[in-house]
Amino acid sequence: MTPSIRRRWPWFLLVGSLALNMLAGGFVVAHAFRPPPPPGPEQMLERFVDEVSARLSSADATILRKALDDARPLFVRIRVGREEFAPRLRTELMAEPFDPKRLKALFESIHANDAALRSEFEARVADTMSRLSPEGRLRLAESRLP
Repeated sequence: MTPSIRRRWPWFLLVGSLALNMLAGGFVVAHAFRPPPPPGPEQMLERFVDEVSARLSSADATILRKALDDARPLFVRIRVGREEFAPRLRTELMAEPFDPKRLKALFESIHANDAALRSEFEARVADTMSRLSPEGRLRLAESRLP
């Protein structure tokens, strides 16, 4: 009876190894065909500036590109604010004792920060538009705005 058990043991190893390899292969294939994450606001705006700059005068295109370059620190602050939110929310949700007032204060601070950043972005856009020529603003108005 012992010899038949010894002969079957490698068979179970082979089937188990095959199953694990197929599972690992499935993860690799699924990861390879996963769509890329959607572009963030900075990438969308950069693509828009690239597309519209081809139809603008060189002076207007330069103004637009410089405004985008000057706004990069603002985009970093927006990204950092969003990345910091999840850990802060997690900390508040796991706190013992749970304090709903602290959670509400967290949401209010996030909203206030978002509003301040949005306001700064809108002020930059208004300032940039005021420096463009009337023809450049017309070209922007005719384009597909983000």
